[in-house]
Amino acid sequence: MSVVSFGEFVLDPEARELRRRGEPVLLPPKAYQLLEVLVLSSPKALSKSALEEQLWPDTFVVEKNLVNLIARIRDILDDDAAHPRFIRTIQRFGYAFRDSTSEPAATRKPLGKDARFRIVWAGGRVGLADGEYVLGRDPDLELFLDSPDVSRRHARIMIAGDEATIEDLESKNGTFVTDRRLETATRLAHGDSIRVGSVRLTFTAVRSRGSTQTQSRVER
Repeated sequence: MSVVSFGEFVLDPEARELRRRGEPVLLPPKAYQLLEVLVLSSPKALSKSALEEQLWPDTFVVEKNLVNLIARIRDILDDDAAHPRFIRTIQRFGYAFRDSTSEPAATRKPLGKDARFRIVWAGGRVGLADGEYVLGRDPDLELFLDSPDVSRRHARIMIAGDEATIEDLESKNGTFVTDRRLETATRLAHGDSIRVGSVRLTFTAVRSRGSTQTQSRVER
């Protein structure tokens, strides 16, 4: 069974060992077992009942035992439940492992020469060229926002030339631009603040090198 690397950690299933920058990390047996199950099942989400069955087969346990193990693992991994790098909570279901330090396409996508706009949030930044961009909690989306109050397909940004619009996709908690809830597709302007669930993003226009140089000459 191959070792699995994530962030500064390496999980070695054959040695039953977690290492951080080459140094062994002490984990209680059950905590290690839970981490291994989540890592080897990634990116699949596992229900609480399925995890409890693997950790405590044929034994009744209270849900708090699993919650405490997750908290212990997060503490060891320096993971934040509100903004997880590794262990994602699926509300009213269970948990899933993902390595956000390798960054999904949205956060590592370079700002290409065709990008006219940029959108920035706590989890990343993306350059936007002509096309459609859906924001939501679905990990397959380019604009993936990992927050429980964000719908799987929450909102959509459309870029066409120098115009950008955003519309809500019938999300549960709504989409807001400058704290105004959207009812219809709305044009975005440079500097607009967007709120999707509890996630705040900033939308900006990208100034080309040519325009910057032109402005410098005028100022002189």
